[in-house]
Amino acid sequence: MLKNLIIILLVGLTSSNLFATTLTHYHSMLQPQEAKNDIDQWLAFIEKTHPDLAYTTKDVALFYKEINHFKNSLNQPISVRNFWLEMMQFNSITSDGHFSLTPSKKEELISDYLLNGGTLFPFKVIFDNDQLIIKEQLNGEPAKLVGKVIKKINGIAIHTVLEPLLKRTHGDSDAQRKAILATRFATYYWLYFGEQKQFTLDIQRDADEMASITVNASTEISTADKSFESSFQFSQLNKDTALLTINSFLWLEDETRVFDFFKSAFTAIKKQNINHLIIDIRRNSGGDDHFWKQGILPYIADKAWRTGSNYKLKVIAGRVGKGKKEGDVVIGEISSIQAPELDNPLKFSGDVSVLVGPYTYSSSILFINTIQDYEFGKLVGDKTGGKSGQTGGIQTLALSNSKLFTVVPRFWLTRPKGGHNLELVTLDTVIDYDPMQPTQLIDKLLLSHKASIR
Repeated sequence: MLKNLIIILLVGLTSSNLFATTLTHYHSMLQPQEAKNDIDQWLAFIEKTHPDLAYTTKDVALFYKEINHFKNSLNQPISVRNFWLEMMQFNSITSDGHFSLTPSKKEELISDYLLNGGTLFPFKVIFDNDQLIIKEQLNGEPAKLVGKVIKKINGIAIHTVLEPLLKRTHGDSDAQRKAILATRFATYYWLYFGEQKQFTLDIQRDADEMASITVNASTEISTADKSFESSFQFSQLNKDTALLTINSFLWLEDETRVFDFFKSAFTAIKKQNINHLIIDIRRNSGGDDHFWKQGILPYIADKAWRTGSNYKLKVIAGRVGKGKKEGDVVIGEISSIQAPELDNPLKFSGDVSVLVGPYTYSSSILFINTIQDYEFGKLVGDKTGGKSGQTGGIQTLALSNSKLFTVVPRFWLTRPKGGHNLELVTLDTVIDYDPMQPTQLIDKLLLSHKASIR
């Protein structure tokens, strides 16, 4: 089921190339009726797609009150930028990583902006709870200020800077919103605060020492490495332990290559008599379930399993089944049970540790729900960000006039053994570590695991 939904999503994303946002459009004005039409279009899209807005939206009445208040206030032309900023506030109100309003093709917009002389906040950042830390330069080069905590930007306290940005970032929780915002901080800072050529930063050098420095804005931004080698990695850490790093559960370019990779990894695990497998999905925001259902579970599952239990979905155009009509809301239970491959010659019977974090999401949540509910392994990390009950089957639309890009889910799914859907995924083993040093979690886990088997 999810594979077909992913294909629908990708078709939608391909179509949205027609709506790539240019800098000219970003600076253009919407007439009041154009803006109102976009709001009506969005609400109609939600109505025909979402099975239950109250699932994650705590106060649905407030949601509609706020959106109608904004709509009714539109009596003068509004810039596309300001329309986006107003609408994006609903990202935090709906509190769902699969329900979002974001700039259409923001990478192309930023490229256009920089080519036209624009500048951005010069650093990539990372969150450590409420602290914002410099990770590297925006162009990907090492930064002299790496690891420094930002206390103020241009004289504004960092919590005051972050509040409006986080409010406009989608996510299941504050922790997930921070993880997502960290990947696009420079872009969202520009969207909200506008262009600046220099930045004065108050930074914390150590526990007691503060410093104020001025840095030039950046004219370059690096993009994430989305190569196969970056997404799928395997290594042997010591004679007993192997590390499988999976940064995505999606690789449509050549699916066979992914399954060959997993088979090769478990072949090496068998050959080297590995007894502890670490699966790192801290940077994995999801994809298609069949990659882990066919690529990982056959090697580690020792009992029958399923990916979820109860579900609720909206019947949409193109997905009308027998006895159903478009607009119906269907409540049911997943009945398909996957049998374990007990005779798999590469079956792994050792300990499995799955590393998760606030960025772990979507199909990755379904994966770790299955791992935890059937005791195929232990979940390890310092915190999570995704709810154990997940929405999905996302549908996409670029609003006609503003080109604001919206994502809306058409179903929600309860984890295999049930439970409170809106609770964050819980960890089996909590290990604190420095987010600037992600391998620190692995090192601490190795020491803990070694001590536990003595």
